[in-house]
Amino acid sequence: MSKETSVIPIRSVGRRRVSDDIAEQLSTMITGGRLPVGAKLPTEAELVRDFGAGRSAVREAIAQLREAGLVESRHGVGAFVCSPVAATGFKIDPQTLSSIAHLRQLLELRMEIEVGGASMAARRRTLTQLQEIEIALAGVQEALTQGAAALPEQRAFHQAVAAATNNPYFRDLLQFLYERIDAGIAEDLANSVLRGDGPQGIERELNIVFEAIRIGDPDKARRAAWNHLLRTADRLGLRGLQGWEESRMTSLGEVKIPFCEAADLEPYAPQFTPPPGATDCHAHIFGPYAKYPFTPHRTYTPPEASEEQYFHMLDSLGLSRGVIVQPSVYGQDNRCTLDVVRRHPDRLRAVVVVDESVSEKELEQMHDAGARGVRLNLLFRSGVEVSDVRRIADKIAALGWHLQMLIDVSEFADIRDTLGRLPVETVFDHLGHMPTSAGTNHPGFQEMLSLVADGKSWVKLSGSYRITGENETPYSDIAPFAREIIRANPERVLWATDWPHPYINVDMPNDGALLNMLDDWAPDAATRDRILADNPARLYGFDTTQI
Repeated sequence: MSKETSVIPIRSVGRRRVSDDIAEQLSTMITGGRLPVGAKLPTEAELVRDFGAGRSAVREAIAQLREAGLVESRHGVGAFVCSPVAATGFKIDPQTLSSIAHLRQLLELRMEIEVGGASMAARRRTLTQLQEIEIALAGVQEALTQGAAALPEQRAFHQAVAAATNNPYFRDLLQFLYERIDAGIAEDLANSVLRGDGPQGIERELNIVFEAIRIGDPDKARRAAWNHLLRTADRLGLRGLQGWEESRMTSLGEVKIPFCEAADLEPYAPQFTPPPGATDCHAHIFGPYAKYPFTPHRTYTPPEASEEQYFHMLDSLGLSRGVIVQPSVYGQDNRCTLDVVRRHPDRLRAVVVVDESVSEKELEQMHDAGARGVRLNLLFRSGVEVSDVRRIADKIAALGWHLQMLIDVSEFADIRDTLGRLPVETVFDHLGHMPTSAGTNHPGFQEMLSLVADGKSWVKLSGSYRITGENETPYSDIAPFAREIIRANPERVLWATDWPHPYINVDMPNDGALLNMLDDWAPDAATRDRILADNPARLYGFDTTQI
């Protein structure tokens, strides 16, 4: 054995379960401090010699120690004793769950984890994941109908919800918890859920969780999960779980939808003269509230922003045209967006929000109203998954529409393979919506640039305040990103205000200042004119004779 460990007495091992004997002795050395944290274990050859065992037994022993969290292997270096935290590990002994005290503690842990997980699933679930949750719910219903406690079926439901968070740590941790619960909970305690209105209560509670996730309401999902876990605790005889009494439930599911600051309605003229046909390629119209109500499942409440105010902004900046993009607060109710565009066919175009169920007739009607693209929100999922991108693209291809992608390119894998093969043009929102801290060399940003360079995609120079690390214009950290995009292919670049700048965490910018930033990014007038006028005319089908 090595010099550091030669003084450790080692007893000879028997012929039965040699690897277990070796692992036990080494474990004792570690826990007893004879092999301290950070110490390197003897080499495989040294252990073979000192234990008088074969290489396979030694390797199996090291694997046992590694699985127990006592050692870690470093490629090409050896095995080392882990820190006390890693060595201790996180364990739940199912046998302890026969104790009400331990079961209460485990339910408290579930409470804190699952409530947040349900909320996250409501925002991130895909259509496929929603179907999996629904299938699991049907399994619960069937088991309850047959008089079973449906614990495995309930576990499948909660695991499907955890998977819909699209966070593997949530998924794996909850699977770990449920497996221990199922293994340790006593049969008589499990059957207690069938008392009274237990079966009906469980089905009703899980239906509410499912519905909240289906409609994408994180607040409702949070409240529904909390209610279900409280009721579960009640059925198990664990009232007063962590002090979460009925009276405290009112605040958890309370919908908190922040009100947004209004835009600066006095934009100043830019320091350069925009060309004829200059276009703002991304803006929103909100209201009137009475005519166009917001979805209750929105994440913010914008002030009314009328078409008159919007045209005042365009005129103040010297812009001729605009593209009205369907905002998330209206969901798939495109009436507000299309109505305003329909009234100004020469000056406005629309980008709408639909799902794969939209019919050809509906798309044709939207086209006649001025729609030229579909916006897909893959940043917050909103029930859309990558497979839906292709299906929607196939539906709109015949109309010559494009897909406008709201994604964070630093988190979207295989951008080129996924989007580069679509039968339609793609447009990246807000410079790819990647935080500037990631840097221009990030692979996701570079993949986006490659699509732009090849003429397969467009990028909007918009929403700088959504990715900047600064609070005020001109957001100097945006400049390197904008210049890289323009350098990649100036014929595939658009500019936009993102007026009236809803739901931002910086000082409200003046739209004149935002347009001046383009002058810095593209000081060449010909390039600037291309970005402002020529490019949007091609993409949105504006009259090019007016340019």
